[in-house]
Amino acid sequence: MKLLSILLEAITGPKAIFLTGPSGAGKTTILKQLNLQGFETINVDDTYEELLKTSGLGTDFKKFTPDQIAQAAKFMSQARTSTKEKEEEMVSNLKNIIIDAPGAASAPLLKKKQELESLGYDTFMFMVIVPPMVSLDRNSKRDRSLPPTAVIKNWEGVFKNISTYMSEFGSNIAIVNNSEEGFNFNPEEYIARYVKGEDKVVGKPKTPEEIAKKEKEMGILFTNVQQLVKQKIDFDTLSSAKSKLNNFLTQ
Repeated sequence: MKLLSILLEAITGPKAIFLTGPSGAGKTTILKQLNLQGFETINVDDTYEELLKTSGLGTDFKKFTPDQIAQAAKFMSQARTSTKEKEEEMVSNLKNIIIDAPGAASAPLLKKKQELESLGYDTFMFMVIVPPMVSLDRNSKRDRSLPPTAVIKNWEGVFKNISTYMSEFGSNIAIVNNSEEGFNFNPEEYIARYVKGEDKVVGKPKTPEEIAKKEKEMGILFTNVQQLVKQKIDFDTLSSAKSKLNNFLTQ
């Protein structure tokens, strides 16, 4: 198997797989099922969580003091530097890599795609999607959970870029729906379940103008998400996604 992997790499050239999807989509679980031998995963979160655990801070952000939050921010900076160095080393040696990134911002991802291809890499996108409420629910159950507003904005960013990614990656993209729940979004349910929890966060009181601005922004966000969940996406089954990936690996 190892010899076959070496021979294929020599014949087909280096591969880069962009693993994308919103918070709570289950990318890590799917990645394990893909069994991609010979690939190095580039994921800043892996390094970040290791630094948090090694330091003794842990990953339960909900219990962090202001000083601990500041320390965690320093660890994130360290993690980004370390991850960048790892990626540069892997790319300079033309190693097969998996870039784990949400995909909410298409410009930097597509720039990275172009840079890798200019170096001789073949690129593929494996996107794992779930409905917005599933993303929020799974995030809330994590120790290192993100603020609900950040989760829903991330979901919006990923989902609205699907057509762009399909255009840019062509046949080298697989999109898997990793949930059995339907795609819908109810702003009232979101507010009842998550916004009230955010209001409990201690901080500088907001002015009426700041509150009005945030409410306007959230109204626009809600409208966008409600429109996005109506989109009809031809999702791949996990089996068909694996088949696409296997074709890419041997092309």
